[in-house]
Amino acid sequence: MGGSFMAEMTWEAFGKAVEADPVAVIPMGSTELEGPHLPLGVDTIVADGVARRLDGAAGIIIGPTLPIGYSKWFMPFPGTITLETETLVRVLTEYTRSLIDHGIRRFVFLNSHRGNNACVESVARTLVADHSVRVAMLSVWKLANDLSAVADRSIEEGRFTHAGEIMTSTIMALAPHTVVSDRMGSEKVKSPPNSTFKVKNSLGETEFKGSVQTVYQDIRDVTDFGTMGDPGAASAAKGESIINRIVEYTKDFLQEFRKLALTEPKKSERA
Repeated sequence: MGGSFMAEMTWEAFGKAVEADPVAVIPMGSTELEGPHLPLGVDTIVADGVARRLDGAAGIIIGPTLPIGYSKWFMPFPGTITLETETLVRVLTEYTRSLIDHGIRRFVFLNSHRGNNACVESVARTLVADHSVRVAMLSVWKLANDLSAVADRSIEEGRFTHAGEIMTSTIMALAPHTVVSDRMGSEKVKSPPNSTFKVKNSLGETEFKGSVQTVYQDIRDVTDFGTMGDPGAASAAKGESIINRIVEYTKDFLQEFRKLALTEPKKSERA
């Protein structure tokens, strides 16, 4: 270990590390439905796995991983745990403000669950308005898609899907013992019967007349098992490659982010 993990530092070591104006990396995951062949903690395993490969990188402190996020639409499936949005906003606010009190001024949320996005944005906007801080979010699955499915074209599916090739490959690399191979199978997202709406994913993104909008549905009307893609071409080797690309990108992003000047929050001129 390179000593970047806050939880593994003494309070004195942490205080000394803060003097170098580091970026605090906050890994975020979820506990939710991930298909019959993958564990409930996929997002958390991947966020934590990427964070562990950042250990020892210059100028960072890695905070404790948050294993539960906003996953309310998956609650009909057993094992899903969700926080309400206001709860997650409060958790993130108190987490970051604690670190601000100890001198941290730069935060990057390493987020492996899209359901957390709105909460991260709410907290980030408030932090930037109220404090002299820099805040960013790295979306892990978007990075996996951009760097592997799009840029490298190494994914047979051609894009990221829920419990599909990319997600399954990363878990094969990071936690192979959790993959239930005989339950691996493809499944397509279901669209409403007798409708021209074409549902794209579990979040409700729906294509109609060439434009993708949002139609909110019970998740059981969208998927039977939670696999919304085809994991058939997944492999540990692909997973290792995906993770390595994400780690290298993240290291470069963090170093560039660290160069950004801190500015005082702009107070409203209104009385």
